[in-house]
Amino acid sequence: MWWPIGGRYPERRPEDIDTHEYDYVVIGGGTAGCVLASRLSEDPNRSVLVLERGLANNTWMSRIPLVGSNILSPDMGAVSWYSEPMKHCNDRPDLVFRGEVLGGTSRINGMIYTRGSVADYDSWASTGYPEWAYDKVLPYFVKAETTMSRPKSFYRGDSGLWINQVFDPSTWLFEVYHVFQRAAEAMGFGVIEDTSSPDALCDGLSSLDSTVDKNRQRVSTMEAYLPLQTALGRQANLTLCTGATVCRIDGSQHGTGYRADRVTFQRANLGNDKVFSVKVKKEVVVCSGALGSPHILMLSGIGPRQHLEQHEIEVVRDLPGVGSELTDHTAIPVAWEVPITASLAHLATSPFKGALEFFRYIFFRKGMLSLPIQVLSLFVRNSSLENETSTLIGGTEGNEKDGPALETRLPDIEVMPLATSAMDDLEEHKRYFSKIGVFSLLATLLRPKSRGTVRLRSSDPHDRPKVDLDLLSDPEDSALARKAVRLALKLGDAIKAQGFPLLRGISVPGSDKSVEDMDQFIRHRARTTYHYSSTCRMAPEHDAQAPGVVDESLRVHGVSNLRVCDASVFPQILACHLMAPVVMVAEKCASMIKGDEARSSESKTSSSSK
Repeated sequence: MWWPIGGRYPERRPEDIDTHEYDYVVIGGGTAGCVLASRLSEDPNRSVLVLERGLANNTWMSRIPLVGSNILSPDMGAVSWYSEPMKHCNDRPDLVFRGEVLGGTSRINGMIYTRGSVADYDSWASTGYPEWAYDKVLPYFVKAETTMSRPKSFYRGDSGLWINQVFDPSTWLFEVYHVFQRAAEAMGFGVIEDTSSPDALCDGLSSLDSTVDKNRQRVSTMEAYLPLQTALGRQANLTLCTGATVCRIDGSQHGTGYRADRVTFQRANLGNDKVFSVKVKKEVVVCSGALGSPHILMLSGIGPRQHLEQHEIEVVRDLPGVGSELTDHTAIPVAWEVPITASLAHLATSPFKGALEFFRYIFFRKGMLSLPIQVLSLFVRNSSLENETSTLIGGTEGNEKDGPALETRLPDIEVMPLATSAMDDLEEHKRYFSKIGVFSLLATLLRPKSRGTVRLRSSDPHDRPKVDLDLLSDPEDSALARKAVRLALKLGDAIKAQGFPLLRGISVPGSDKSVEDMDQFIRHRARTTYHYSSTCRMAPEHDAQAPGVVDESLRVHGVSNLRVCDASVFPQILACHLMAPVVMVAEKCASMIKGDEARSSESKTSSSSK
């Protein structure tokens, strides 16, 4: 595709690379894949191939913050399909989304930069992986970022490729965000100055960092790590093959272990069934996300034996953990009608407003289009809320981060204020909510107990996998969801008390006093937040909690040169938005690969000198 300026992005077609050989094959050019490919290709003597199902598609429009976040627009690179019916949510299916475009979900998401807390990573370390403790992963967060807004510190980066900033409240476009802030403070919540600080409070309100640059443009990992000039300058050793659907990873026995030797793929557009392949000299790294990575492993014969045999796929490695333990931040939208001018709907319903905002962005880089829809959030621990009323207990005291139990040092709930509808029933939205102003509080469970699965729909690589979210399958999640919804309702009352016109409830329970009414509402409204993780967990192969798929070096158990690098490897989901942790994982993976390569080279040199 031709870019507006500067030349053409160097995309290759599947037929262009057929039978070629590469040191490293990266499957998936998404959030993690762009980071990994960029770091590996820094050495011109290292050949790297990226296989991406989508296209580069880096249009000028896709870099406008608000426009790029429209996941319903196919032009932005988002694809969706329905999950399996959710048994504990009235047997409703839910739409699952992913970014099939270079840069992946970082091209289409809400641009929220949060890392998680010290306790999140120390919890990973406590499962037997000390190299993933907070102090071990912090350098990779710092290496990746340039913060435009935060003061210099040991935990924030100022020279990385990936830019973020926090927007001053004076730039917030909707008055309801200011009112929400005052309402939360009136309820006793304090302020979290920086969620990335190792000393950040567990309970409180925080203005969020967003991956937006000084020109008010979205900074995806493609734009940060593989911009046009980098991609053009590295064509000799970096090949970006787009429009490619991976069929499988083939391998063979080498000594006592199995080794990946070849990757086969087809053109992504249906109707062309020719199969292409490339040879692998060193390693294959699967970076296709928590829905895509287990899909590719299972197509390659790596996964639960019985499931693979059902689809007549030869079993290469019986790993029951592949596609298991799917975890997502379950959310329940609580919403009210507001004056249309107080909501994002004003932009969609008024052609004059739309033209005005477009003009403001083009000429001044200001206005609605220049900002993310979410600019702040409220975080709170379960233990900080009274059980029956969700009243804050004792203000924000007890926020110490050095308590004895990890679980007491993590937030359990996030309430996201959004000046738009957060309900995910598209037909309902078109009928009832598309022409009115809506303000939503998305009551989100940050540490859910429920687990789902990703399974093959068929052995056809073009078929989307079967995704069973299984939200609310654990009763503890329902109890926490009641607490989260009650908190959202109390915040709504506090917003009304501030004088803001919440005109009528359009997504509220019949009664917040009746458990039956509350549960009925939650089952009807519970939804995904698209924060999928843990389907190729970093854990021992025969882990007592749940079978693992990769080791601490992200290598697939039993396959010497195959790694997974994305949110699927998280031992458990983090209590934050997942984009920044995925980038950290990719930075760390690149470092581990380079380290292994250097040690191998030293070993060969040492052997040859004897």
